[in-house]
This record gives sequence, structure tokens and C-alpha cells, in this order.
Amino acid sequence: MKKAFVALSRFSFASLGLYGIGLFTVLAWQQVVFHSLPSLPATAPVPQLTPSAEGNRSNRSGDEPWLVFPDRIGRGETLAELLHRNGFSALQVHEISEALTPHMNLRHLRPGDEVEIRYSHGGDLESIRVNRGLLETYEARPEGDGWAAGQLSVVIERQEVARHGVLEGSLFASMESLGETAALVIAFAEVFAWDFDFYTQSRQGDRFSLLVEKLYRDGAFVGYGDLLAATYVSGDTSLAAFLFVDPSGQKGFYDPEGKSMKKAFLRTPLKFERISSRFSYSRLHPVTGTRRPHLGVDYAAPVGTPVHTVAAGTVTGISNSRGNGNMVSIRHAMGYESKYLHLSRFAKGLRVGHRVDQKQVIGYVGATGLVTGPHLDFRLARYGKPVNPLTQIFPPGPPVTDDYMEAFRERVGELAARLEPTGEERLASRLPSSRLSE
Repeated sequence: MKKAFVALSRFSFASLGLYGIGLFTVLAWQQVVFHSLPSLPATAPVPQLTPSAEGNRSNRSGDEPWLVFPDRIGRGETLAELLHRNGFSALQVHEISEALTPHMNLRHLRPGDEVEIRYSHGGDLESIRVNRGLLETYEARPEGDGWAAGQLSVVIERQEVARHGVLEGSLFASMESLGETAALVIAFAEVFAWDFDFYTQSRQGDRFSLLVEKLYRDGAFVGYGDLLAATYVSGDTSLAAFLFVDPSGQKGFYDPEGKSMKKAFLRTPLKFERISSRFSYSRLHPVTGTRRPHLGVDYAAPVGTPVHTVAAGTVTGISNSRGNGNMVSIRHAMGYESKYLHLSRFAKGLRVGHRVDQKQVIGYVGATGLVTGPHLDFRLARYGKPVNPLTQIFPPGPPVTDDYMEAFRERVGELAARLEPTGEERLASRLPSSRLSE
């Protein structure tokens, strides 16, 4: 018993408090005495650890450890600091970190990630396990004169789930009422981002359906896999998208005819609260009180809201003026140019001449220039002539090729059948018998 107290003194009082009662019960029952933690030499080789073949969070022998001390990475804390407060020496911490580094980036650990300190039945330190999120598990264990480390295999179960709903409140609220999370809402909205603006075009009573893979580990939900199919019906607008991977490995979302859902331009360059001013050749300026053209769309949003490019292109201007405030200009393909006005600041590292990708953040909403409040004035021109971003029709991306069209139609038929709601689901969601024909 005295040796057990010596070993326990090397761990944080937090861990001791959580597990003290259970430990004394086990000690009394098993009548086991801990050995001291192994002392490691100043220079230790790092042999390779073969990842477990036992699957989900199992050790190499398949036997469960006798005792596990779990802890979590705190805010602003590193793995080294966690190990230090659990009684490991500076040398041990260094060698554990060195063993793990080839297999994982320790700087990517986040607050809440779990670290397990595991002991064998003999009381010897068996391993240190680091669970990065819910899908990755790494292990370091004493082996020979040093430490070995590697990534353990994780068994993930995939379940295909269909969801059907009616818009009540927001898309987020409607999805949440079906038991889903924000991650799925974002993935769903991004599929239709080139054709439909959920911030301005969605209406109460709109209908949606989706087919998605949900991931489970040890029976617990850990995230989403692929969104396989999605439909959205709003008034006379009916949208459908299907995920298709052609034999060459090309992966993307397409409508039922095989046209790409991805367009050259996004509908909007930010997440906004409302449109405060539309494209007009004669608008009463809110500051000067005079009528003048407003050849853009004003999106009201809080200061600091990220602003991203609507299409890939090259930065042609980064400027500041009394009227436009901080402004970024980008040249795109097919003669288009976009401008982003009244920014509070520019994205770090943005330079004239730099190439930018679609949806890359180039600045943040502000109230610089001649304005009455924070918003983004977004402008679009083609071959030098201003065009209305809200009514412009953008060309789609590459469609499914003729060589793969037969496979695509077969895949769409399979997904559409699995997406079709049951009679009970249709009644609960007030859905028609077929959404694809609407």
C-alpha cells in the first residue's frame, strides 16, 4: 500500500480526487501493489510501434489495462504541460513527445482532447494514449530502453440516414429539430450555394430532404461522412443534387441531368443579416442626401464578419479612399471583376498580384468610408460594365462526361430511391410523393 501512495503522488490532485475512491476499492479487492514508474535513460532510442490490429482503442495484446487515469488538455495547455502536472519528469516528457511527433502534430491538440495514462495489472506504466478529437487515437509506450509510438486503428461505423423536413424558423433550427447539428446544415447549404441564397431566398414552409452518412465510434455519434443527396423546394424553385464519383476519381455534386452544382461564381461573398441596399442607377444616398447610381449590393453584417471571394482570380487592387473606405478589387475569368468596399481590415498577407481561390477570405466587414453603419458594398462588373450580382446568371462547372453518364444515371436512381421518404415520414413532414418531379 505504501508504494501505491508513492505512485499516486506523481499524479495531479485533480486526477487523484476523481479516482481515489475507486482505486482503494480495487486495491483492497485485488491486493496489488504498484511498482515504481520506470526510470528512463538520458538517451533512449525510439523503436517503431506497430499500430494495433485489435481496432478501436485496444492495446497490442488485446487485454484491457488494469487502471486508466484519463485527463484532458486544458485551454492554452500543451501535452508536455499535462504530463508534467501528472508527475512525469522533464526527460520522460521530452522522450514521449519525441516519439509521438513523427505520427502527429502535437500543436494541433485542442482543449478537451483526452489523454489516458494507462497501467498494467502489475502496476507498471503501460502506455500514454492521446485521443485527438473523436476519430484519431495515438499511443506511446515504454519499449526496450525507450519509447515507441504510433497511430492506432479506429473502428468507425457508417450509417446512412435520410432526413426530411419543412422550414420552420431557420434552416439551422429546422435541422436541429430533426436531431442534426450545424455541421450538416453548413454542408447542405454549401451544395446549393451557387444557385440559392438561404439568407435571402428561403421562406417558411420550404421543404428539404437529404441523405447523409453518420459516423459512430463505440456506438457514439462522432461526425458526418459524405452528404450523398439533397433536395430543396422553395415556391417555384426546385433543387436537387447528387454526389457522384466517376471511375476516374472525379468527385462532385450534380443535378439530375448531370450538370455541376458548382458554378464559377458564388451568389454572395459573406454571411449577412440583410440586404440594406440593392443595385440601382438612382439611389438616394443616406449620407449625402443626393441621388446617384449605386452599382452594387449592400450586405449588412457585424463588424469583423469574414468576406470571401466569389470566384478564383487575381488581386488587382488594395486601396483606401474617403468614399469607398478599405477596398479590394479582384479580376476573374470571362471578363469579370469584383470589388469589396468599406472593409474594416484586409486579410493578413493579401497583396496585389496574388492569386486567390473561390471562398478565400480577403477582408472583414467594417464601416470605413462614406457610410452610416457596418456593411459590405459588393460590386461586380463584366468587361468593365457594372452588372447586378443578384440577377447575374453564372456558367456552371464541367458536367458529367458522356463516358460516365450511364453510371451517373444509375447512381442517381439508387440515391433517389433511398432518399424517398416513407409514408409515415411524408405525413410527418408534409412532403409530396416525389420531390424530383416538382
